[in-house]
Amino acid sequence: MMKKKLLCLLLCTVMVGTMLAGCGGQSGDSGAGTGSTPPAGTGGEPADSDGGGAKTVAYITPSTTTPFWNWVEAGIRDVADDAGYKVEVYDSANDSATQLKNAQNAITAQVDAIIISPTDSASCPAVLEEAETAGIPVIICDIGTDEGTYLSMVSTPNYDGAYEVGKYLGQYMKDNNMSGSVGEITIPLSRINGQNRTNGFADALKDFGFEVTTVLETSDFTVDEADTQTRNIVTANDDLAAVFANHDQATLGAVSAIADLGLKGTVLVASFDGNPDIVEYLKSGEILVCGAQQAKKMGKEALNALVSYFAGGEVPEEIQVPVLLLTADNVEDYITEIDENVCGLE
Repeated sequence: MMKKKLLCLLLCTVMVGTMLAGCGGQSGDSGAGTGSTPPAGTGGEPADSDGGGAKTVAYITPSTTTPFWNWVEAGIRDVADDAGYKVEVYDSANDSATQLKNAQNAITAQVDAIIISPTDSASCPAVLEEAETAGIPVIICDIGTDEGTYLSMVSTPNYDGAYEVGKYLGQYMKDNNMSGSVGEITIPLSRINGQNRTNGFADALKDFGFEVTTVLETSDFTVDEADTQTRNIVTANDDLAAVFANHDQATLGAVSAIADLGLKGTVLVASFDGNPDIVEYLKSGEILVCGAQQAKKMGKEALNALVSYFAGGEVPEEIQVPVLLLTADNVEDYITEIDENVCGLE
């Protein structure tokens, strides 16, 4: 008990200068955390060079029913298996209150570290505060946070990746003398990555004289939702030339609706994320371009950062995992990389 009191006193002393430290870089994707040495306390101290034995890591995921997060989890588990770490998954069901409760439960269970993919950027600071108080290091894996203290942030350069998708679409439309409006189905815009993804795509289109005229925001991440949203975009734009779908389910819903409406080949589909179905749609030409996030690699980088930390190594405040720009022309060249780092193609 005395040891814990002394550690708590040490924590208060060390952290007085960093309690107000925020995170989220200029673009919103990169984090400005407190570096590679979070406060000491339960589960928070760097281990000896041998990693201090087996560790238990909580992965707090937005949803276990969204394939993208399952691929992130797969990457985490790949490295955890090699390192002898145990992974406990907490499903937040896309609800910020559940996310916070999950963090509290993980802390009560005395996990050694937390990896979190926040339900949204505004709700993440509450989790970071709980973990900081308990002295548990946190890796943020995607989405981003409005503020708070964390060990490292693993992220996709969403603005840049979406800009490249918009650039490819804009160039294609220009080269083929296409005109018309562009619709978009976004991930929640309460997420920093959603804001950057939307802005990057719009800025690229402007460079080619096109603009996004209709933006609909995802709420439940289902194919049926996206199917309905695509039909609404078609109805609102009788000159529709393309749809940009910000996530896998939105892409699948858009492809389904466009085919059912007899618009295949007339309305283009650009996408973000990347899963096995989208790889096949790229090959068939039903999707023009995909900015593929390397979900599995993001998970691997998050767990690798913890392994390094517990071994006493330095951990970067920001770890960015590039987007792969996939098209019908190059997708075959990326098959191995997709299988290992994007989604797996079993």
